[in-house]
Amino acid sequence: MPSDAIFLGCLVPAHAPWERRWIRMSTPGRAPDPSTPVEEIADPFAAVRAAAARGESTDLGDVVRQAPVLPHGLSGAVGSIDATIAPPVVPTKIVGVGRNYRDHAAELGNDVPQVPLLFFKPLSCLIGSGAPIVLPPGEHRIDFEGELVVVVGRRLRDAPVDEAARAVSAVCLGNDVSCRDLQRSDGQWTRAKGFDTFGPVGPFLRLVDGFDAVPTSARIRTYVGDALRQDGALADMVFSVGEVLAHLSACMTLEPGDVVFTGTPAGVGPLAPGETVRIECEGFDLGRLVNPVVAA
Repeated sequence: MPSDAIFLGCLVPAHAPWERRWIRMSTPGRAPDPSTPVEEIADPFAAVRAAAARGESTDLGDVVRQAPVLPHGLSGAVGSIDATIAPPVVPTKIVGVGRNYRDHAAELGNDVPQVPLLFFKPLSCLIGSGAPIVLPPGEHRIDFEGELVVVVGRRLRDAPVDEAARAVSAVCLGNDVSCRDLQRSDGQWTRAKGFDTFGPVGPFLRLVDGFDAVPTSARIRTYVGDALRQDGALADMVFSVGEVLAHLSACMTLEPGDVVFTGTPAGVGPLAPGETVRIECEGFDLGRLVNPVVAA
């Protein structure tokens, strides 16, 4: 499938809401639009994990690129398919990095960490683009946090920084939605980061051959309505993606498909019902992650 950029998406057809269908799209270096043609392929996460279990060093990106098109599968323009966009990931774990931009640490009155500050988000928090962020009942401050999300492409354990950076097979946009008052009162972040719908990712994965393929000049931008709230360059991360993954792999095995939220720049703020959050990446087109906000 010759192209400048290959994207992986997950659709849930309207006629079969119990199914997840995987689509591959190629574009000339930009995110897919409604006219982009799709090819349906088998679940690449199942394939790459089966290979890893057999001891094979298979990469998620290679599996997606080489997967045969399913006969009688979804086809045509992506915008013509009656389906919702599901999260384009099937991780065994979701890890977040806290205070990975100096300006964000400063705006919340926190010191910059000396080593990556890590936390987990539950798999049940994941939603795709277009799905609502549901604010829990009660008097809570719920903040948006626009981020770049990386997807590990092969099994990683005790990896040096360079090897860890090369293990990134795909990237997308994410919103590490956070309950700020619980984050402060609990002393740890499991509840604050873990509500259902607090992990929007997507809209699609863009395949990369290692994280070096992503320009550090690219900028994560978050809008609430039409108002720009966050605008930070990837170059401003305290810890590089390679450093984060190497630090993680020193204590746990990262499996193909595992997801890492890489941190948020300054500008976070509270959400209210009726608002819409939109996250984009300027300088490396990943599409738009758009989620309305509703009350429980």
